[in-house]
Amino acid sequence: MFEKKVQGSKFKGQSSRSGREGDSRAKRLQSKASPDSRLQTSWGQVEVLLGTTVVILAISALCILFFPTVQDFMVGNSLWNGLADFTREHTALTIDSFDQLPELPQGKVLLSIPDLPHGEEELARLREFVTQGGRLVLMDDFGHGNKVLEYLGLEVRFSEQILLDPLFSHRNPRLPRITDFSPEVKEAGVESVVLNHATALTGVGPGEVLAWSSEHSFLDLDGDGSWGRAEPKGPLPVSARFELGQGEVILVSDPSILINSMVRMEDNRAFLGYLTEGIEPGGILVDQLHLEKSPLDQSRLTLVSARELFSQPPLLLGLIAVIFAGLSRYLLWRNRVLGIST
Repeated sequence: MFEKKVQGSKFKGQSSRSGREGDSRAKRLQSKASPDSRLQTSWGQVEVLLGTTVVILAISALCILFFPTVQDFMVGNSLWNGLADFTREHTALTIDSFDQLPELPQGKVLLSIPDLPHGEEELARLREFVTQGGRLVLMDDFGHGNKVLEYLGLEVRFSEQILLDPLFSHRNPRLPRITDFSPEVKEAGVESVVLNHATALTGVGPGEVLAWSSEHSFLDLDGDGSWGRAEPKGPLPVSARFELGQGEVILVSDPSILINSMVRMEDNRAFLGYLTEGIEPGGILVDQLHLEKSPLDQSRLTLVSARELFSQPPLLLGLIAVIFAGLSRYLLWRNRVLGIST
């Protein structure tokens, strides 16, 4: 009995020693193989990280491109304050740079809402567009339209004071209803137009006016909502036409008649049709360059510009060649570092 116990203890001791020897041998083998294994593991982690980064960037770019804008007067905005309806109905084209203005502007009209100021080169390009036969429809209330008029040499100005009409209005005095038009506008089927937080024009001759506010309207200079003796009283011009070179400039003292929630009100659509009358198909251009934009809109414009740039065959082929050469060089270098035969 005692001998069996001794033999059992010897067996257990031999087993434990052999187990320890096996563990140490495995550790030695692992330590010998670990440099290459760790190197391969590290490169694998780097490649996974790079692949994940590329996927995230691609998804972000797609979200930026296809996420709808909500900014005022943007053609991609289908909400109440966008221009999606007008743009779709008239198949209008957008202008994100004045380099896109046509060299032959006859039969073209540019709708511009100058929320942002024009640069000197842009003003010069705009004047060239008009004097060579284009039509500029400048729609402003409290923006930078007067700088454009000054550069074009016109004496007319946007008053930049809100126009109120307590009697002839839609729901409230800040939505004045316009019913007094020149004969040519009436012939286009326009009887009533509703404005939205508009202003009026100053320095306009009677023969240049296309539309007037009612005699009950006034410019609210002090912002108290009531007419005072020192405040200009209607009728006040809200739209006018001026010839300039071979082209013409049409002014409208409220850009809001373009937005989705206003374009269908009363005869607003007919009035917009008059402003773009005689324009050839595809000749309506909407200036998006001088509108306030969110960071999302700025990123979208950058991506669209890059896409248009690299869509040109020479640049596209060059980009593909650069990517292929860079990927091939990386794979050769990686295989050389890891000791993989090609």
